Amino acid sequence: MNDINALLERWHRGWIAADGLTSERRDGYLVVRVNRSRRQFEWIATDPAAARIVAATQEPNWLSVLTHEPEKVTAEIEQAGLIVCRPDETFMRCELAGHPLFDAPAGYTVEVARDPVIQVRVLTSDGERAASGLMPVVGEDAVAHRIETSGGHRRRGLGSVVMGALVREALADGAKTGLLFSSAEGVHLYRKLGWERICDLVVAQNSVAARLG
Repeated sequence: MNDINALLERWHRGWIAADGLTSERRDGYLVVRVNRSRRQFEWIATDPAAARIVAATQEPNWLSVLTHEPEKVTAEIEQAGLIVCRPDETFMRCELAGHPLFDAPAGYTVEVARDPVIQVRVLTSDGERAASGLMPVVGEDAVAHRIETSGGHRRRGLGSVVMGALVREALADGAKTGLLFSSAEGVHLYRKLGWERICDLVVAQNSVAARLG
């Protein structure tokens, strides 16, 4: 798990850069201050032992565990008193050189901005946001974040357009490696683009967060 821990540390630097968050170490675990009403802190670990710590906290908190044994980890997390809300996410990486690029289909345009995080939006002719994503670059790592396509614009390749535009900008900034956490629905897209699985990811909430929905 040493390699995964190192990649996790690198990924989290991109996440906190993208969302303007802070992080710290507690009991040997990486903890991100998310500071939202339904998620105050998120523990990130490579073993499920942190579940008992998170289960005992009084504010709404989450735990994400990277693992090669998701079913076993899910059982241990639930036994500790957490509620698993995302049992089948995937941690992925990609060497960015040679990543495919795509033109926007007819009727769409691509808008790129920096604040300083790279931001890409695919817009309709009326200026409606059809798809979007963020990609902070930290050192030689680029972290794909909030890759989204609106419901009425799916299955048109817009996710690939967003990813290609983000990677093009990240390469210009000196990035070499891409990292991301993918939902079960997104894995197929990223694999087509050349991203590879590192390990599975199980995400859970404590009872306080679960009650808030």
